[in-house]
This record gives sequence, C-alpha cells and structure tokens, in this order.
Amino acid sequence: MLKSKNNINTGALLEGYVYKNRIFKSVLGVAINRNGLAVLQYMRNESIQTGILLDICYALKHNFFKDIANQLPDDFTITNPTDKSLISEKDQLIAQLQEENKVLKIQNDVLMMMKK
Repeated sequence: MLKSKNNINTGALLEGYVYKNRIFKSVLGVAINRNGLAVLQYMRNESIQTGILLDICYALKHNFFKDIANQLPDDFTITNPTDKSLISEKDQLIAQLQEENKVLKIQNDVLMMMKK
C-alpha cells in the first residue's frame, strides 16, 4: 500500500488511548462487534477506515477525529466556521485576548487623560 507523506498514524492514536485508559482490547472488540485480535490489528496499522474509527469513537466516547484534526495545520479551512462547536480553542482564545486588549487600551487611554 502506498503511504502518504502526510499520514497521521491512527493506530498509534488508538493504541495510546487504549493503553493510557487501560482498556482491554477484547472489551473494545465486543463493543464494536469485532474480536480483540481485530482491535490489535487496528492499533498496529498506520491507518484505519473511517467507519471503523467512528464505531470506536462511539464505543469509547472519545473523538479521535478531533485528535486527527488537531494535528493538521492551523491554516486549513473548516466547513461553517461560524458554528461555535467547530471554532478551535485557539481561535476562541485569540478572540478573548483581542477583547481584553481593547479593554486595556481604553483603560490606558483613561489613565493617560487623567495624568494630563
């Protein structure tokens, strides 16, 4: 199979989560209607079908798609950026800091006027 130079290793993401949270592969396998060996194979592979990954997301109540998206460059576009659930935490932080900056500028102007 031809590997992309931009590949994000979904097997490593899954493996890290499973080991960190001490999840039995056999239990996950049952939750997604597969056996533990299939789960082990998913963890060993560098890529996974999105349908299977979606089943795993629901079984573990963890958003691996967001983990993958977080590894993409910040300048990539997203669909419907006005939807607050899609705005990244960084964008929210930037907006908050810009608002704080406005308030601080106003406070600074007032202090400068009082000093005169």
